[in-house]
Amino acid sequence: MPVVAVGTGGKRYAKAFIEDESFPFPVLLDEDGAAADIVGTDSIGATTYLSPTAIGAGLKSFAKGHRQKKTGRRPLQLGATLVIGPGNELLYADYEDYAGDHAPLEDVLAAAT
Repeated sequence: MPVVAVGTGGKRYAKAFIEDESFPFPVLLDEDGAAADIVGTDSIGATTYLSPTAIGAGLKSFAKGHRQKKTGRRPLQLGATLVIGPGNELLYADYEDYAGDHAPLEDVLAAAT
């Protein structure tokens, strides 16, 4: 099953992401937010941005050495992880509630296999 990422940044942002992360899969761009609107992702609001959960996730990520190098055109756009199978069947969906709320990789891989 092919793997594709969809990002909300522009071409320069996507290029930097691919190079910085050695990302091995194709990256498509959702510059105007159409895909985000279709799948129904949220945006970060003040209460989300300043929530204890989001701050804790940011501190944990920072402690592990992760740094946000660049932001895309829609820096407040929350993401989603979707696994879509043959026939456009939705096999897995996880929507971010705050920045850093990423889908567990083992769950994504299990859905994709």
